[in-house]
Amino acid sequence: MNLFDLRNPFVALIVLGSLIILIYSSWGIYAVSERSRELNQFEQYRAHWRSLNLRDYAYIIEEGCMSGSITSATVTGGEHNFVKYENQLFGGSSTIDDLFDVAEEAIKESHKLELRFNKDFGFPEKMRADWSKDIIDDECFFEVTEFKLNEL
Repeated sequence: MNLFDLRNPFVALIVLGSLIILIYSSWGIYAVSERSRELNQFEQYRAHWRSLNLRDYAYIIEEGCMSGSITSATVTGGEHNFVKYENQLFGGSSTIDDLFDVAEEAIKESHKLELRFNKDFGFPEKMRADWSKDIIDDECFFEVTEFKLNEL
């Protein structure tokens, strides 16, 4: 009796099981390396944003999880002033640094993520995150528009 005879159902089962384990291991290694690459790129954007040390700028942010808000933010001398346009029960005080924190968490923990950074200043400009593939309506988003430097 040959131990490696593929006509033997037990040997065939062991070979197939080993192949499945190998495939899933490779997929897991790819997923971990992809997240690592995304985090590395994310840190480069955050470092660029911080290096600019902007203290006077304005932006509008639309953000939400199941419900949304639109807020205008003006930063003068590093101090934020927020004006809520819609849905005053949710959001309304997210800073650019807060958006970096949300984006970092989404890179690490979300099931599905769309993330875009501003090419000039490096801040997260748009994000859509689905936190769990098994839960309906757990998606969150933000989009920064009308970002401009304030003229003194």
